[in-house]
Amino acid sequence: MLPKSASVTLFYIAMADGGTSGPTVGCGDSAVAVTSPAVSFTDPVEGALRTLLENHSEEIGQSGLVNTLWQSRLTVESIDRTGSTVTAHLVGTLTMGGECDIPRVEQQLSLTAQKAAGAPVAITINGKTLSEALSLK
Repeated sequence: MLPKSASVTLFYIAMADGGTSGPTVGCGDSAVAVTSPAVSFTDPVEGALRTLLENHSEEIGQSGLVNTLWQSRLTVESIDRTGSTVTAHLVGTLTMGGECDIPRVEQQLSLTAQKAAGAPVAITINGKTLSEALSLK
């Protein structure tokens, strides 16, 4: 597949707005879609997740939105497509600021990947499922 350049939809968190700006996320937050400038990619899921994970700013400009992945150092290792199943394999260090970051991180990754794929995407981090990687146990 040839690389193409297009904007991707990324999801960030509106803290304590109770689902007003987008889908409700745990701890009374919302997930809000933001369109990126054009990025180059061969796979839209890889392009969207890479763009999301490369952003290490805690706040998104003057929008009031927060990036709960800002401290993490994750990269996209591969995207597997088997039939209708899409799996994104991430590697690196996942850093969260507390219990409320679990649903925030989950929604940022899942919604960004799902929007790019047009279908649900399974996500692994260092070989663990997303829910295992996010578990505080």
